[in-house]
Amino acid sequence: MNGEKDLAELRQKYYGLFVNLLWKEPDVEFLKSLLDGISERIKGASGLSSSISEGWKKIQIYLEKNVPEDVEFEFVQLFLGPQKPEILPYESYYFAGSVFQAPLASVRSFMKDIGLVKNEGELPEPEDTLGFELEIMNWLITKQKKSEDSEEEKMWLDYQESFLKEHLLVWGPTCCDDIESASKSDFYKGVGMLLKGFLEIENELFKNRSSKKIDSLEEVRMRYGNIKDWKG
Repeated sequence: MNGEKDLAELRQKYYGLFVNLLWKEPDVEFLKSLLDGISERIKGASGLSSSISEGWKKIQIYLEKNVPEDVEFEFVQLFLGPQKPEILPYESYYFAGSVFQAPLASVRSFMKDIGLVKNEGELPEPEDTLGFELEIMNWLITKQKKSEDSEEEKMWLDYQESFLKEHLLVWGPTCCDDIESASKSDFYKGVGMLLKGFLEIENELFKNRSSKKIDSLEEVRMRYGNIKDWKG
């Protein structure tokens, strides 16, 4: 994988896409821009991932039939409330059953190791929310692309592998399934499919890079107390 800057560019574009869709309510102009070239993206993805291709199709159908302002309402219903949201997109919730638990401390420890600091004034969501974890990967790929030699690039790829295998790839796919199947999910059904297909590709890219394996979500839940009342 070392030196594959074109691949890094493509991966970062997708991470940037997901950050825009899942960090907060998406910008209307950004949503409108998704229709530009979407047929080509669907066609290009068809031989790579059926989930990505189908996800783009659902997004296209939604945006051609609805005004993009409706997505903000759906985002709020799914992820924010006003009562308990249908989806709790936090690593702590998926690992330990509630938010602001030990998994959040683990994410913060990783951020400290790589020198990433959450800016003051950013959204108040904790660092183990799905949107922020996607931004961590986005940041790591930026560092990889700026590497001055293969040794430095390898270091940033090692960090990407660690974060994916210890965090995002453990709970992200299940969260995607929950987003896709949520009763209030319409536009975000496509987003859930798109992200799940992308994470499957990320898994393939990194799974044989080292001997480090990805624990199942069930194994991780056991470590955090084997709590039974899971949504995801």
